[in-house]
Amino acid sequence: MMTKQTIRAIALGMLFATSVIGAAYYMEFDTLTATKLHDALKKEGLIAISESEYKRLKEAAKQDNPASVSDHPPSSKTIYVYFLTIQKGEVPNDFAQKLEDAHIISDANAFVTYLETHGLTRYVRAGTYKVHSGMSYEEIGDLITNKSK
Repeated sequence: MMTKQTIRAIALGMLFATSVIGAAYYMEFDTLTATKLHDALKKEGLIAISESEYKRLKEAAKQDNPASVSDHPPSSKTIYVYFLTIQKGEVPNDFAQKLEDAHIISDANAFVTYLETHGLTRYVRAGTYKVHSGMSYEEIGDLITNKSK
């Protein structure tokens, strides 16, 4: 049976714990500044761009017009390079769509069908892979499964 003193002691302990957690939360001094953000991105090999620049690049990609993105004239055949990151447990439809969006393959569904037909879906390994638009389905399949036929 709980007495008044026991209940008061429990309530006081809960109040004290809440106070400590609240103080720790509000006394956090490590705020993220623009400089720290840019340094962290640079360390990872990434850059930050403005929202307007992002929208311009996205619109240019929708038009599928590389000349509007770059001042360099396009070559007769453009080769797209993409670093495909496959997460553990990711399904083939997801990374196939990434490849299609990056112009590495022309049809995500056809690539998934290729993987299923050749029994490769169970051998896909998580990781980051460098692929390019000149690769065949077989070459990409061999790369992401670490399996040569």
